[in-house]
Parts: sequence; structure tokens; C-alpha cells
Amino acid sequence: MAMLTETERHRSTAAEVEVKIEETVDTNESSDGYISPYGKTFTKNMWYFAAPSKALKRGEKVAKIMLNQPVMVGRDNEGKVFAMRDICPHQAVPLSAGHFDGKEVECPFHGWKFDTSGVCTVIPSLCADQKINLCGIKSRTYPCREVLDCIWVYFGDKPIAEEDLPEVPHAPGLEGCTYAKTTTTLLLPTHIDYAVAALIDTAHVPFVHNSWWWRSQKVLKEKAKTYVPEGTGWTMVKHKPSQGSILFKLIGNYIETEISFRLPGCRREYLSYHNQTKMAGITTLTPVDDTHTELNHTTYWTWAPPLTQMFSPIVDYFVTTFLMQDQTLALMQEQIINKYNPRLIMTIKDAGTPGHWYFMLKKEWNDAYDQGRAFVNPIKEKVLRWRT
Repeated sequence: MAMLTETERHRSTAAEVEVKIEETVDTNESSDGYISPYGKTFTKNMWYFAAPSKALKRGEKVAKIMLNQPVMVGRDNEGKVFAMRDICPHQAVPLSAGHFDGKEVECPFHGWKFDTSGVCTVIPSLCADQKINLCGIKSRTYPCREVLDCIWVYFGDKPIAEEDLPEVPHAPGLEGCTYAKTTTTLLLPTHIDYAVAALIDTAHVPFVHNSWWWRSQKVLKEKAKTYVPEGTGWTMVKHKPSQGSILFKLIGNYIETEISFRLPGCRREYLSYHNQTKMAGITTLTPVDDTHTELNHTTYWTWAPPLTQMFSPIVDYFVTTFLMQDQTLALMQEQIINKYNPRLIMTIKDAGTPGHWYFMLKKEWNDAYDQGRAFVNPIKEKVLRWRT
């Protein structure tokens, strides 16, 4: 994950901090007339990561808050996942607080039951001669899919046919592969916009993740990477990984890496050997509400899965340590933003350009949907240069 270390935290001009600002993004006005694009909207009509598959056994459910909405995600007795609004339409009690038998969930208040399609099936208080159309009583449901051991929920403004749903932003290429897997979950105290800008930032790594086992800030090297537009985001063309960390110093001459980003907040990274994927990582960001975002990082190992699974606790430790460094910075950043609402220098060429692209993509996606037209990726192929 990446943090906004290129962003100035106080109300200074570009001249005062001696940087040349060639691109900025201005969309939301603050108290002094300054405009910030952050923290006002979510990307609509998209799939969002809900939970790792291992979190739900058959006949289980979990309560979530996603995009400011209470959602119950569950798995029925047949193993199929589902998602519904976690509010009983009778008297607004969370359905997730009731019993789920793998077929129906029972509201804990009056015992009303709902099947996994959200339709009411039982109202215990009704007498034999009291008739009511139960099919007309529903709790909203959401499209829900399970891909590569991850559960996704689609949030849209209106009902949509299955064939019209966009692609789930998973880690393609692993279908049918045998792999070991670890998943790390953290809560970030920030709006998803700040979390995405951090996730795709490239300049923070030697500072936020300065450690003996990863990177050092003592030596910064100039880099140049080619970015191409793809899908709802971009891909950094396959290249030799940086050898700033111990791991990549050991194996960097033998592998290539490819990094990509897709809306609404999904970063994917592949490590390959002779064009065969040996490791893939997917980091997803799901808004909880306007000031909290859930981060999930899933690592897939296709190289010797039984062996790598043995080392998964070690992998999980280092991944969690790495991500908690970002979490600490996010907390400090959010405290300053909430208290002082500072004017920020948002885009520094070229290191900050992906952040600018994110807001372009988000706006185009939402505009295209509102206008009833096809999404057109606004990014152009470009070589970006920075030191890190």
C-alpha cells in the first residue's frame, strides 16, 4: 500500500516548498476557497470486496457496513454466497442478529423469516385466517460473487441483469491453479479516496517502509516505468522488480513483476518466472463509511503450494507489519485533515500522476453511468519517472 508522503500538510504555496506543480486536481471547495477532490463520493455501480471465503462456512453469516449501508453477507447450506440489507423491513432490527439455518434468517424481534433472496417467508403472529402477501415483503439484496476465495458485493443504484454486471476486479490468470493463500485485513481511518491515493503512490516506500527486510531511504534511485490504460484503470508494463529489498535482491534477476490498478480501489501485482505466475497479490479497498475504509490484502502462491502454505504465518506477519506502517500514517494524516482542513499539494509529477488518474477514472465511470453511455478510459500511455 502507498501513502501520500509527496503531499504537503500545511497551507504553503508551491514556491515556498520549492516544487514545481504541473498537475493538480480541484473539485471540492474547502473553507478558504481551496478545492480538494478527496472524500466526497464513492465510485458507483461497482464490485467491492466483502470478505475472504474462509470467513464464511456453510450456514454462517457476517454483518458488515459497506458504503454507509448495513449488509449481511452469508453462505447457504449449498455453499452459495449471498448479500442482503441488514435491516428487517418490519421494525428496523438487524437481521444478522437473528438465527440463520442455512436457508432462512429469522429476525430476533418478532421472528419474521427471510430467505436468501430477501423474500419474507414467515410471520409467526399471523392467525390462520389472516392472509397477507408475504412475497411483497422483502429486504433488499445485492449481487454477490465468490472468485478465487474472495467474496464480492455489487453496489448499484438500480437493479441490473446478471449479464450486464461489470467484471469483478479479482486477480485473473489464477483460475484453475493450485495455490496457497493468506489474507490480511486492516481498518483505515480515512475516506477511500485518501486510501486509494496512498495505495498507488510510489514515492513513499523507502520512508514509510524503511526497514532492514524491505527498503532503506539512504539510497534513492531514479526509475522510469511505462503505464498503459486497461479496463477501468491502468497497468505498469512488466519489468524487473526493484532490488531495494532483500527479497528482490535475492531473486530479482530471475523474475518480472507487473502491477495494475482497477476501480474502485484494487491494486494487483504479479511476480512471474519465465512468464509463469509464481505469486500474485491483490489489495482491495472497501468504504465502510465516509471516514473509514477496510483494506484487504490477499497473497496467492502458485509455487509449491503445500510448502509455501507452511510458511504462511511468517508471510502473514511481514505483510501485516508492512500494512500497519501505512495504517499508522493514515491515522496521523486523518487527524490533521479533520482538525485543520489544510490546503494540499495533490499532484507531483510524475510520482503523483497515478493519483490524478484515479480521480479522472472515477469521474468518467460515474459520468458514463449517469449519462447512459459506455465508459471510456481517459488515460493515455505514458512513461513516468521518479526517485525512490
